[in-house]
Amino acid sequence: MRIHLLIVLALVCLLLAACGGRFRRDFGGGEGVSRPADAKVLILDDVPSVELSIWEGAVTFDLRDYASWAQGHIPGARRLTLEELGHGLGLPDDKDAPILFMGEGPLDQRPEQAATTALERGHRNVQYFRGGWQVWTAGRTAR
Repeated sequence: MRIHLLIVLALVCLLLAACGGRFRRDFGGGEGVSRPADAKVLILDDVPSVELSIWEGAVTFDLRDYASWAQGHIPGARRLTLEELGHGLGLPDDKDAPILFMGEGPLDQRPEQAATTALERGHRNVQYFRGGWQVWTAGRTAR
């Protein structure tokens, strides 16, 4: 019994240690959730968090290809490719402006890559929506 408890505690410690660094996961808390000073990227996990971010003025970038973007996208989302972002195109001049990246779905790594690139370019209010278009459309139709 004790060995199981020790294993669970060790796993929890490893998990917490892995969460440090540049990314902070947001569990959709919205109001009352504060961003620690050392958190550089806020990860949004649900549709209400994305809606709140957009309502608060985040510039939203959709990283999907043009055909996918043209078939549907978050209202106001700008289409941007990682290549364009790598060349310094598309991001606001204001480094404190909130920016939000999204891609196709939970397995799409482009939003995290874009967030890292934005950090490297000096942006300080960077977010990405892990669920992407798939979770956005599922969350919007479920209401």
